[in-house]
Amino acid sequence: MKTLLRIIGLCVLATLSLSLPVPAQTPSVIPDTKAQRYIGQNVIVEGVVTAVATSRKGNTFIDLGGVYPNQTFTGWVPAGTSLASDASPQLLQGKKVKITGRIELYRGKPGIKIMSKEQLVSE
Repeated sequence: MKTLLRIIGLCVLATLSLSLPVPAQTPSVIPDTKAQRYIGQNVIVEGVVTAVATSRKGNTFIDLGGVYPNQTFTGWVPAGTSLASDASPQLLQGKKVKITGRIELYRGKPGIKIMSKEQLVSE
């Protein structure tokens, strides 16, 4: 009987611990040169903007660590977003920035899709 009560007590404790809120973790700040190691993770990528380009379709690409196709990292702003119509990404050339989000691969290079101004901070 005591064993059964212990098992029930442990089950209740385990259930309670699973339902408690977990504090949000602050993403790690990593240099653009190490972004390749963090594919699929939410991080803050830091580096100097080496090129900014807008495609014919209206997507804006913010390259760090080199010029396309030799960049180490790219932040991209999809066409049609409020940031895409903003001229401010062009002003980032040569500045240190932090881009927050989930790193995904595009054509073998790491990048983050930028959907809000909060994801892109210039220092």
